[in-house]
Amino acid sequence: MLLIPLASAHRRQGIATALIQKLQEVAAAYGAYVIFVQADIGDDPAIKLYTKLGDREDVLHFDIPVNGGNNNA
Repeated sequence: MLLIPLASAHRRQGIATALIQKLQEVAAAYGAYVIFVQADIGDDPAIKLYTKLGDREDVLHFDIPVNGGNNNA
């Protein structure tokens, strides 16, 4: 999956909200009960969007390297 950050000129137009709402429909059709998204500390636009759409959970995230894998991820 290719993720391209939205330039500030394209924010606040409802695009991400519409995409997430469509994803909610698709997820419900598959029987999912929740959609998980991640926002990094300092990514205030993403945090604001996700706060508007759902409940925030503070969790710990761990990156565990794979032997022989790329440790730069």
